[in-house]
Amino acid sequence: MRKRSRFNRLLVLFCVLSVPFWLVGGVGASSLVGDQTWLPGDTIFPDIAFTQAMPVFGPGAGATPRVDAQKYNNITITMGETTQRVLPAPYDLTRVWAYQTTDTKKGTLLGTAHWPAVTLVAKRGSATTIKYVNDLPSFNPLNPTGTGMVQGLLTIDKTIHWADPLDSPAMNYCIDDPTQPGCDIPFIGSPPAVPHLHGAEQSSGFDGGPTQWFTANGAEGPGYYSIGTPGPGEAIYKYINKQEPGTLWFHDHALGATRTNVYTGLAGFYFVKDSGKEPKNLPKDQYEVEMALQDRQFDTNAQFFFPDGSGLCGSGGATDPCLNGPPPNPGVHPFWIPEFIGDVSVVNGAAWPYLAVEPRRYLFRILDGANARVYRLTFGNVTGGEVLPPVYQIGSDANYFDQPVPVSQVFVAPGERAYVIVDFSGVPAGGTVTLMNDAPIPYPNGLVPGVDVNQVGMGQIMQFRVSLPLAGQDKSCNPAVANQCKRPTKIVRLADGAGAIAAGVTVNRIRQLALLEADGPGGPLNSFLNNTYWDGSRSANITTIFPTDGVSELPQVGSIEQWEIINLTPDAHPIHVHLTQFQVLNRQAYNTDPATGYPASYNGAFGTAGQAPLPAGCTAGSYCPGYGPPLSYNVLNADNALGGNPAIGPFLTGAIIPPEAGESGWKETVKAYPDQVLRILVRWAPSDKTVKSVKAGKNPYSFDPTQGPGYVWHCHILDHEDNEMMRPYNVTK
Repeated sequence: MRKRSRFNRLLVLFCVLSVPFWLVGGVGASSLVGDQTWLPGDTIFPDIAFTQAMPVFGPGAGATPRVDAQKYNNITITMGETTQRVLPAPYDLTRVWAYQTTDTKKGTLLGTAHWPAVTLVAKRGSATTIKYVNDLPSFNPLNPTGTGMVQGLLTIDKTIHWADPLDSPAMNYCIDDPTQPGCDIPFIGSPPAVPHLHGAEQSSGFDGGPTQWFTANGAEGPGYYSIGTPGPGEAIYKYINKQEPGTLWFHDHALGATRTNVYTGLAGFYFVKDSGKEPKNLPKDQYEVEMALQDRQFDTNAQFFFPDGSGLCGSGGATDPCLNGPPPNPGVHPFWIPEFIGDVSVVNGAAWPYLAVEPRRYLFRILDGANARVYRLTFGNVTGGEVLPPVYQIGSDANYFDQPVPVSQVFVAPGERAYVIVDFSGVPAGGTVTLMNDAPIPYPNGLVPGVDVNQVGMGQIMQFRVSLPLAGQDKSCNPAVANQCKRPTKIVRLADGAGAIAAGVTVNRIRQLALLEADGPGGPLNSFLNNTYWDGSRSANITTIFPTDGVSELPQVGSIEQWEIINLTPDAHPIHVHLTQFQVLNRQAYNTDPATGYPASYNGAFGTAGQAPLPAGCTAGSYCPGYGPPLSYNVLNADNALGGNPAIGPFLTGAIIPPEAGESGWKETVKAYPDQVLRILVRWAPSDKTVKSVKAGKNPYSFDPTQGPGYVWHCHILDHEDNEMMRPYNVTK
């Protein structure tokens, strides 16, 4: 299972990436718009890198003002198609999907449609009502480069479990038989979309979960929810903003279409502010900068180039411009690829931008908004002779750390955020600081050991130019000085930060949950959480226990659970849990010997007596994809854990690995590495509630999380969550 997946993926990718990009020509990608000629990122990098200013938000010259969501507490965000300067002139403008923000009451424009959207700034405790309007146009075959072209460039695969507004009553007939007529034709129709406020402590009706999608022409998903009286193609959400201050972001989350909808540009920052609970004297105004890091591919017309298996793109040959290789199993999923990797660095919607800065401290709120790329960032190019400024991380995801943490690198996976203070005061006037990236693709092992697979352009993300004069004394807090830039109140501790459970904390339940890939003839066919389909009723061993809806994770409100996530795949997966935040307890390696280690024990448990019969094509003692966990989910194993998996305890090796530097506080997205068990402490309570004030079975939220369509947990590699690596969960009383 593990070796075949790795070999097939590497064989294709090695063939692609071993050819110099400048020797590659030809056409491909879109099945609908027509032939596209790939514009290789490495060929344009020397000419366009660091030639255009990075779009910024907030006060300051050239900035787009952030939206004060307390002043404008009733706003409308419209999803539409527009053009944007992504590649510098003389390249054409790029057609994107983007969020536009207006004042609902007066119709005043607060932020033009832009990728990413204008940042919303909410005050803690002051609610914000947002009317979301889906005005996304559908592709027109009679005018393929006119309105709706974006849908034609970003192919929806109808054979994965997706929103499917044309077949809502009988959801996804193509998933059961992809050979049926029309299943190999991309979706054309009113695009389904639903915004999710990532990191929010929010009732599930306003969560923007994958089944809550809606279309411009009035179709709605089974989980659709709204307050008020929205019109067709609208949903009204109310965000209470009662959680601790931090950096959230909103992005599209439509079932099976997240990878394409986010790729188009549907993303934006959302800050929750509370001056009494944030570190004092942080860099602010023009010295506080949000940065959305993403990778993309483009054609020679500066339009999105996204692999869908047509023409040259997806051939798998040496001149295939799809950096990921072709869809590995086109007979089953004609357009789905395991991970999208681009060759153009885009920050705040601009390719390889620069930012002019003063010689002083700046606060950067960094988001990894990529489909699949992990970023391991260094501020400064040592080999280029640049001076490396001091860097301190003061928070991650939706919360702040107790104290600043000095870091040599900033490490984020898709969905994660890092708040860092960078001090440019020691950089010579006129000097540059290049934001470097050395993370292998896919992370952590790269494609082929010993082969450099980082494209030149993706090794240099953007550039800071210390070219502005210092405008007055820098009075912001200095993280290099003790007791500055710290939280006013300490984090409520579930984990002690050294690998152990904090004193006074009781774990109510342990779950052991496995991450897996299913292989087809050409490579990965899909990915699973605990070997279970999104729709658990399709997994035989789950259906016998959870017959009504297939939901297997049923945590009790107010409880603390220890989730032990066992990664049986070759790559790292960023795991995101909706609604609540958690703390990283530790990690630990386990024996992966194919004959005697945990994977062998796991595989050998399939076909155990007393479980649901194995489906046709599966044999006892061998991995059965999508069956569910091999044992009974609700029966405790030898590690006293639920989840239906053999106990991992006998196979653990080496010492406990404490949390990483960027994991010293609350998290809601975290990296699960291959050949390790990741342990997190998940608590279904607001992060500021003390340990003693929260009791299992007693609701500590100001809303009822047990009501509504429920929540999800998933891998935040968008290509994975779109193809089964996402599961619903319900909070219980």
